[in-house]
Amino acid sequence: MDFDIFGLISLAIAFLWFSWAMVRRHCVQESGRLPPGPMKWPVVGNILHLSWEPPHISITRLARQHGPIMTLWLGSMCTMVISTDEVAREMFKNHDVDLAGRKIYESMKGNYGLEGSIITSQYGPHWRMLRRLCTTEIFNSSRLDAMKDIRRKCIDKMVKIIEDVSAFGTNPIDIGRFFLLFNFNLIGNLMFSKDLLETDYERGAKFFYHAGQIIEFAAKPNVADFVPILKRFDPQGIKQKTQIHVEHAFEIVREFMNERIQANKDDTRSKKQGKDYLDVLLEFQGDGIEEPSKFSSTIINVVIFVS
Repeated sequence: MDFDIFGLISLAIAFLWFSWAMVRRHCVQESGRLPPGPMKWPVVGNILHLSWEPPHISITRLARQHGPIMTLWLGSMCTMVISTDEVAREMFKNHDVDLAGRKIYESMKGNYGLEGSIITSQYGPHWRMLRRLCTTEIFNSSRLDAMKDIRRKCIDKMVKIIEDVSAFGTNPIDIGRFFLLFNFNLIGNLMFSKDLLETDYERGAKFFYHAGQIIEFAAKPNVADFVPILKRFDPQGIKQKTQIHVEHAFEIVREFMNERIQANKDDTRSKKQGKDYLDVLLEFQGDGIEEPSKFSSTIINVVIFVS
């Protein structure tokens, strides 16, 4: 029994030493090019500097000591903190390309790769192409004007539902949830030309549920993001649980996509419905060099889901 305890303690010490060595090696390589910051602890980095009070208070206190640009290590994850609007304006105006990369959390690294959505793609030709599509096909003035009647319909429906709920109940009404449902239906019309949440539309409700679960798991602190050696073990099971809901949500999007392809083949879709974002993705034709000639079904699935 004593031998087992001694073995476990030795294993824990060896693991902590190895993790600290990896973090220290990475820190030494980066220290010459990073802004100042508080002293790093082995394995945990600067997490202990943030754990005793709300993060914005901790960061404000640390910024007074280390300046408006400082480096924090969350485990082995290097984070640059900008704490004044003047420095933020300078950085994002004159150094926007250098800061365009993003940290992709383990929960979002699934079986579909990182190339796809504007959220999980790193800055480059693919990301710029997706951003251009969003700018020209979703957020342009003509598309927003064309959606005016749909927005009004969604708002009227939301108000009617709130009135009905308030007339037959005494409990407080969660207005935030109704706004979330409103936005979900609005985006559904933009993407698929249909309300996704209706009382008799089970598939839309399932999609809403799985999307909500993915957001919930993706927002949870995951120790595998801070200690790289733990990535393959997924100790909290966050990545595994997230991917289960991703698979279900992608299956629903795949059904929407197949139905649209079939409707276009059979020419059964009304011309009055106009072109939505799914049509744009299905009809996309790139240059075949920096852009794909056509989007694969996987990329369309990822783009639609994340959007």
